[in-house]
Amino acid sequence: MEEVIKNQNRFLRKVVSLSAAGVFLDGYDLFIISVALIYVESQNWLAPSTMGAIQLGLLQSSALIGMFFGALFLGRFADRVGRRTLYIIDLIFFVFFGFLTSLATNIDQLIIFRLLLGIGIGADYPVSSTYVAEFSPKQQRGRLVTRTFMFWGIGSLVAALVGFSVGRFDFIYLFGMKIDTWRIMLASGVVPAVVVLILRHTMPESPRWLIANGRSSDANKVIQDIKDKYGLDYSKDLASVEPERKGRVSELFNNAYRKRTMFAWIPWFFMDIGVYGVGISIPSILEKVGFGGTTIQDKVHAILGTIVLDVIVLVGFIVALMVIERLGRLRLQEIGFVGMAVSAFIFALTFGNGIYVMLITLAAYQFFENVGPNLTTWIVPTEIFPTRLRATAQGTSSAFSRLGAVLGTLMFPIIELYYGWNNLFILVFIFMLLGGLFTWLLGTEARGLSLEDSSVVFLEFSKYLQKLGEKVREGAGELVEMTSRYDNLHDRAEKIRKIEHEADGIVHEIYDKVNHMQKPLESVDVGMLATKYDDILDFINAVAKRISLFKVEKTKMMEDFSKIILEAVIEVNRALNLFGSFTNSDMADIMKETVRINELENRADDLLEESYGEIFKINDAVKLLKLKEIYEYMETVTDKCEDVSDIFMDLVIKYS
Repeated sequence: MEEVIKNQNRFLRKVVSLSAAGVFLDGYDLFIISVALIYVESQNWLAPSTMGAIQLGLLQSSALIGMFFGALFLGRFADRVGRRTLYIIDLIFFVFFGFLTSLATNIDQLIIFRLLLGIGIGADYPVSSTYVAEFSPKQQRGRLVTRTFMFWGIGSLVAALVGFSVGRFDFIYLFGMKIDTWRIMLASGVVPAVVVLILRHTMPESPRWLIANGRSSDANKVIQDIKDKYGLDYSKDLASVEPERKGRVSELFNNAYRKRTMFAWIPWFFMDIGVYGVGISIPSILEKVGFGGTTIQDKVHAILGTIVLDVIVLVGFIVALMVIERLGRLRLQEIGFVGMAVSAFIFALTFGNGIYVMLITLAAYQFFENVGPNLTTWIVPTEIFPTRLRATAQGTSSAFSRLGAVLGTLMFPIIELYYGWNNLFILVFIFMLLGGLFTWLLGTEARGLSLEDSSVVFLEFSKYLQKLGEKVREGAGELVEMTSRYDNLHDRAEKIRKIEHEADGIVHEIYDKVNHMQKPLESVDVGMLATKYDDILDFINAVAKRISLFKVEKTKMMEDFSKIILEAVIEVNRALNLFGSFTNSDMADIMKETVRINELENRADDLLEESYGEIFKINDAVKLLKLKEIYEYMETVTDKCEDVSDIFMDLVIKYS
């Protein structure tokens, strides 16, 4: 047994390692520029005054601008062409443009090559996190995704160590050529990128993606290969995954996903202002306040302070690794934003009061950043969206966050030039508070749920019920046709019977599918709704049977009843659709729908009373009893609609 577990962990380590290697390169290539920046400035490529600050901001933000386009336009292709395809392609950008940055001969070339490198980094963000999330058992997913993203911090630390090691020299002779040390720094990420590119070719496609895209046979082959080679069986975890239509970016803004999209986008935007604006500026902050000497060689000592702070980054990740499954993503993100805000405020108040005070406050800032939002914002989109949208959600979230990163890195040099570091950190304080506020307002916890559960709760659970609702709507529509046209009664009743039979199949499907659901949406609630929905159609079928069998003359009451029934069913389905997003405004709309359903049921009661007055005037007792039974069954249909409406009200109270 121990050997089996060890073999299973070997596959998970391989998935995490090759994804983490890409994340390592992300951190390395993004932050090596902060170290190289000290040396690039000595090339006299920057214009004086404001224009030089703008060029510096563009250089710092160019890779982040590229990440915006890479995440937005390439990231979503992972949902279309597969995880593995993009998993490999994005490394080509690392290799090619990473090497070109080291050959730049002016500031414009360096900015352009860094931007193109950023496209590859941006594409890797969504695919690496998605790949790990889709292969991770739900009990380990938080830790494995955390472990993957921890290599972002290791990458930034190694970037500082390389800068400290190489940066003690103005240049190095290599193969008989005199090469500036900053060029070596920028080119140093190419070699590991080549290695990772080769190794990623050995990885399989995500079976979740294959199933979701209707390629079950390919998925089964992948599952069987992994089981044969590593003893890890994904068939049970993937049993609830079904073929899905292609996801569209527009879906992120419909009622079902809008709130979750805002939760994935907005806090990450504010977080990246602080992460990249502050992070890339740290060597410059330390160098400008005198951490080291004044010569170009002495300036390398500012990197030593950066190394110390990058160690704190890793400490933050390690703490997160230990507590993320206990505290949850939401709580960590809230704690992290508050800690970053407090640290930024203290830094602004104590700026200039000594290098060690600054180091301590910056260390606290880095710790809370990486124990919280820098990690959790990366995890969240992979957990709260279905397979067809997972990489698209991660890609668009990452792209939107890059706007914050660009804002931070582009504007920080200009704001610092005119207003100073203390006022700049007051601004950071405000941004971090906003990040915490939006986390609190929009947050959704996905701890402990399977990817299907966390995508389904209050978003996807209604998928099967909506199929059932469509059948009920179809049956109610046919009843209106039957009572208005009043021809071919047997055929029309038979058609409604078939619709009711199809609905029974959907009910069985619902009970099969919801058994894996966990709180906050319990399977009993879905099952109860399914049963009550089915009751509506059962009684519609009963009405149609009686009209067909009794062969009574058509009455206006039948038409009036059937129109009320159809209207009530439409209102019931409208209320159900609002449960897709379940925001405060949706709750109010659900309550309005339930009130409308109750009003329709009251109208049916009144109509039944009126019908009694009509039918008791009939002298034919058989005809009287037949019409009475038909009308009472019709009124019962609206009662069943009201039963569903009562469940909706209970759910609003229970889950709000």
